[in-house]
Amino acid sequence: MSDAGRERSYEELLAVVERLEAETGHQLVVQQDLNQTKDQVDRELMRFKAIQAYIANALDVKTISDFHTLTLEAIIEAFEFEVALLLKSTGGGDKLVAAEEFGFEDPPAVLPFSGDWIDMLHTSICTESDPLIDNWPELNLAQAIVCPMQDRAGTFNGMILAGITKESADFFDPITDEHRSAFTVIVRQASALWTNRELNEEIQSHNEKLVGLTGSYSRFVPFQFLELLNRESIEEIGAGDATALDMNVLFADIRGFTTLSEQLGPSGAFAMLNEFLAAVEPAIEAENGFVNQYQGDAIMALFPGEADTALRCAIAMIKETNALNVRRKSRNEPEIRFGLGISSGPLLLGAIGGGQRLESNVVGDTANLSARMEGLTKVFGSAVVFNEQTMTKLANPEAFDFRELDKVVVIGRETVTTIYELMDSDAPDVKQQKQETRAQFEMGLTQYREGDFTAACKRFEACAALAPDDKAAVMYVERCRGLIERPPQEAWQGVTILGHK
Repeated sequence: MSDAGRERSYEELLAVVERLEAETGHQLVVQQDLNQTKDQVDRELMRFKAIQAYIANALDVKTISDFHTLTLEAIIEAFEFEVALLLKSTGGGDKLVAAEEFGFEDPPAVLPFSGDWIDMLHTSICTESDPLIDNWPELNLAQAIVCPMQDRAGTFNGMILAGITKESADFFDPITDEHRSAFTVIVRQASALWTNRELNEEIQSHNEKLVGLTGSYSRFVPFQFLELLNRESIEEIGAGDATALDMNVLFADIRGFTTLSEQLGPSGAFAMLNEFLAAVEPAIEAENGFVNQYQGDAIMALFPGEADTALRCAIAMIKETNALNVRRKSRNEPEIRFGLGISSGPLLLGAIGGGQRLESNVVGDTANLSARMEGLTKVFGSAVVFNEQTMTKLANPEAFDFRELDKVVVIGRETVTTIYELMDSDAPDVKQQKQETRAQFEMGLTQYREGDFTAACKRFEACAALAPDDKAAVMYVERCRGLIERPPQEAWQGVTILGHK
């Protein structure tokens, strides 16, 4: 008979029952272990989620006090300890100062300390028999977990302690090795976060000082000057450093400055100059230009690239000065008038000086011509005069309204240059007058160059009658009348030879 059909004896059944009970007990033990492990994992996960939230919040904290408070509150929340204390080293190694506390009624401000009381490299769990708790009876601790902190150099600079007091030991779960890893993480994160904050603040402070210093330098040596010389800072510039460039040069000179200075006195004259420069310098910067020189009541500004920038700047400078004059008039202060000359071409830009003192400067005919162009604004009664070198560098000449004024040989030169008046800088009514008489003016200029001074004079007289504010037309009337009375002795070239600046 097979075992399957045989009835089992009592002893055999009892053995089976015992075996099944043993297997069931083992399964229960395994299940309990699994449940305990799951609970531990859940607790660890909860702690690390709390640490993540702490890190996110700590990044927005502004002060060290708030940071310390947030750190201890995060520890209490994550570990459900009763008390927590953040202690900072005094530097001597034998004392710690309480920087922040949580849960203590009245902790001492200073505690004795020895590095032998804890593991200075790892997290320690201390009981009443340990030296740390024994030497700090004021804290009344039954158990504590302690993690040391280090500064950026790796030197001990304090610790964070959390624990349970003797009175509450029966109401809190004991501190175990289960807490060690997560507690270490949060303390080390706190230390790293604040170290990074200190480093960032130092960097920001140094940057602010550098920006302040660089900004101070830029008030004397423009950034564009350094860039054009291919230098990173003013310290890299030496006497003789120079580069050849094509530039557009704008020269502005205040009219009647000597008379204004007499009226205003030295302090008033300085105030007027500064007010004028404060009004026009933004217009220069807006066109990527920079002031290269202040020459008393005159300024020289440089514009790399297309000549359009210099012309647009001239128009903006006059607009800003007109607005300034409205304010000055309301204060019963004299208005500011000035002429603008623009030239374009090659020049040498660099540092000039004997070594002890250097100055950014430009050398070349282009810079001199801009000053001569400004001088011609007085001759023709124009606000802005520019030459043919600037004309040829205009990318969009149709964007401007200008007219030819004359062909001249300025002092210090032998070649002839054609000059133009930028009518966009005129008041609207004056500009309209000049536009309406443009054809007459151009014909008069042609006849003047051909030597037909009588016909030219009639043209310019007609212009002056229709455009009484056109000072160039009036000037040509006077010039033609003079040439009719005293004809030129040499072959007429239709070129004005200027004998003074």
